[in-house]
Amino acid sequence: MSARLRFIAPALVALVTACGGEGGALEGSVTPLLDLHYQRADAQLAEGTLAVSFVNVQGTGQNVVLKVSARVTDMLPDAEYTGSLDIDLAQALEDGSQRGSVDRSVLDEPVRPFPLLQRGNLFVKSLPKTTGDRVSGEFNVTFVNGTDVYSGRTIFGRFEATAP
Repeated sequence: MSARLRFIAPALVALVTACGGEGGALEGSVTPLLDLHYQRADAQLAEGTLAVSFVNVQGTGQNVVLKVSARVTDMLPDAEYTGSLDIDLAQALEDGSQRGSVDRSVLDEPVRPFPLLQRGNLFVKSLPKTTGDRVSGEFNVTFVNGTDVYSGRTIFGRFEATAP
């Protein structure tokens, strides 16, 4: 292999990987603490909650590397709405809870809740209605300051998800 090809080959592999359909990694200041690489993204709208899950398959099960959820019932003009949504995840609802939340469920890892959101946004270009629907968008969150290991840290990313 020529010296020139040895130099270019890693860049080509990185470019092809970055342009691939599924999988990737989320970014932010949480990444030194958590591996946020994922194999696929799923988007689901059920019971008034929109959830985008970043998933790794493990054996016959799966690890949810990160799940960003938002209660959206009051944001939908009607049951047939499939348009875009721009969601303020940190918005306080009438019951005092936040509109959005961030969760993680990984085998052999203790469940540790994330802090409340200081600010956060989830944008989807369309809503998933039937199996196989593709949903693209992006999100960003900043956790409130405090004593938790994730306090004040950030996570963000763009996604192309499929409705399971």
